[in-house]
Amino acid sequence: MFEPNWASPPGDTISRLAAAASVPIYELAARIGFEEDVFAGIMDGRVQICSEIAVALSSELGASSQFWTARYNQFVADKARISSSAPDQSLSTWGQTFPIRALRELGWLPKGSRGERLSDDVLRFFGCDSITNWNERYSSGIGQVAFRTSFAFESDEMATLAWLRVGEMQCENLSLARFSASNFKKRLPELKKLSALKRPELFFPKLQQACAENGVGLVSSKAPSGCRASGATWTNTKGNPIILLSFRYLSEDHFWFTFFHEAAHVVLHGTDHISVDGADPSPLGASVFEEEADAFAQNALVPSDLREEMLNGFPTRPFARKIARGAGVTPGIIVGQLQRAGVLQPQQLNDLKRRYKWEGSTTLPVLFQPRKYS
Repeated sequence: MFEPNWASPPGDTISRLAAAASVPIYELAARIGFEEDVFAGIMDGRVQICSEIAVALSSELGASSQFWTARYNQFVADKARISSSAPDQSLSTWGQTFPIRALRELGWLPKGSRGERLSDDVLRFFGCDSITNWNERYSSGIGQVAFRTSFAFESDEMATLAWLRVGEMQCENLSLARFSASNFKKRLPELKKLSALKRPELFFPKLQQACAENGVGLVSSKAPSGCRASGATWTNTKGNPIILLSFRYLSEDHFWFTFFHEAAHVVLHGTDHISVDGADPSPLGASVFEEEADAFAQNALVPSDLREEMLNGFPTRPFARKIARGAGVTPGIIVGQLQRAGVLQPQQLNDLKRRYKWEGSTTLPVLFQPRKYS
């Protein structure tokens, strides 16, 4: 398990869940009934989350009182570990904490290095000159995004962080306009038309350019073993939102739903986020944000009036094609929506979906074309 060289105070979780519930922090403090200095101490970890405070947080923000007690105890344990650890981990062992084999298979690290040379290779991959520099750089931003996965999922945070780093490097080559959430939101409905293009090498550059014109960086990369992310969003140092997609499951319906789901987080929430197998890996799931992003993606792909017809009709192949024509998307996307809604079983009508496969490049897959036998 990845042990970050920083400690996340309870306020990080409290702020996120309060934002998800659209409750200002000052209002939350008033509801709970603590003095301002006491509440500030709860936020930054100076005040212990005792049973009384835990019950109050549970009542206002959800989760059990045991969760809030454990959240404080984890912060204390992380602080103690950091203060007692050596100022800089040995170069001979640090690199081994990463999923080296998976990163080499993707060509992200050179083959054959060991010990200090291996750690140097990992540092170069992350654009850092020392372990201390790495700790400082990845204690925030995309590092914090990756770390949040450890609250709810047994995934490899280092693998996830490496995947995010590849997205970060790809964005360095993008020319992005000044970001406008309103302009990007207006542009989104027309982008689903690109789903008509079968091949990723045709539709993805067009999708990427449309996003860049509205100040959003869009990149993609195969995820290494241990990283179960479908998509992620964060804001770069210039203030531009970045969307990274992994083409997980290698199917068109999952790709387009994930794109619009992550776009929803950009235009509605403006927060860093990772989708792990279709769920939010943050503490408690931040269900309000996830439900809003899911609804946004669903309505972007199939308008609400047509969606009602889609869900109430008899789900045959001709019916899926009819709804697809009305929505301006492909039949495969409609099948995916029907499966998500439970109208179809996961194995039904999958022949209508376009599939992809990784072949050579780890940046973009290609169209999978099953061999036909005569």
